[in-house]
This record gives sequence, C-alpha cells and structure tokens, in this order.
Amino acid sequence: MARDSYDDDRVVVIEKDSTNGIGMLLLGLAVGAGAALLFAPASGRETRERISREARRAGRRVKDMTDELGDRVADQVERARFSVDERVGRAKDAVQSRVDAVNDAVSASRTAASHARADIERAVEHSKQAYADGRRAYGERTRRASGAPGPMSDEPHPRNDAEGAEDGVAGQG
Repeated sequence: MARDSYDDDRVVVIEKDSTNGIGMLLLGLAVGAGAALLFAPASGRETRERISREARRAGRRVKDMTDELGDRVADQVERARFSVDERVGRAKDAVQSRVDAVNDAVSASRTAASHARADIERAVEHSKQAYADGRRAYGERTRRASGAPGPMSDEPHPRNDAEGAEDGVAGQG
C-alpha cells in the first residue's frame, strides 16, 4: 500500500511570546541567584551580605532591562504614531482631492445648466414668435379667403377669380 507523503511529516509549532519570556527569565535569575547563595559554603553574615549585594545587583539589572524595554516600546510607539499620522495625512489629502473634484464637477454642472436654461429660454421665445407669426399669417389668409379686407388689400381677391371661373365668364370679356 502506498502512503501519502504528508502522513510521514511531523509538524512542530513554536509559539513566541516575548512578554512572558522576559518575566520567566527574571524569575529564573532570581531563583538561581538565591539557590547559589544558600548552598555556597559561607557564614550567615557573609551569606546575608552576598544576598544583599546580589539583590541590589539584580535590582539594577531589572531596572536597566525595564528602562531598555521602555525605550524600545517608546520607539515603537513613536514609529507607529508617525506611520499613523502619515497615513492619516495621505487619507486627508486624498479626501480633499476628491472633494475638490466634486466641487469642480458641481460648478461645471451649474454653469452647463445655466447655459442650457438660456438656450431653452431662447428656443421658447423663438417658438412663441413663430407661433404668433403663424397665427397672424393664418388669420390673414382666412380673411383674404372670406373677402374681408385685410392688410394686403391691393392683391387680387382669390374668390373673385374663382367666381368668374364658375360662371364661365372668366377669360371672356
């Protein structure tokens, strides 16, 4: 039987948690220093002095480590703050650019709408004028056809020519 190659592989997962590791390191140092002092062949007074000296030394080391850790954290916070400020600045610039583009588009739209309105108003005026001219021409043609005197009475009346043609008199004289 053939076995899949992934069945033979072993997977190892290592988790790293730096905050817990530092605390465990300090605890190990303290326990180790205390055990070394207690099991060292020395008198009680020497042992107490050595414990006191090592405690002060351990305290200085802890203070140095916490100062160094604080400096690292402060540097990381400053870098993060700078990065956030930079990204916020870029976002503000992008938003302002889009706001400016929208404002330009709105302004252009208002200008175009104003021009279109003026064009429409001119077209309506021309249409009204053409309608009025058409009504006037129709009225004149209707008056001429009915025999009523109109503003152009010097033209021959079309009805008279038609009447003569009906009577058979037209062209005979």
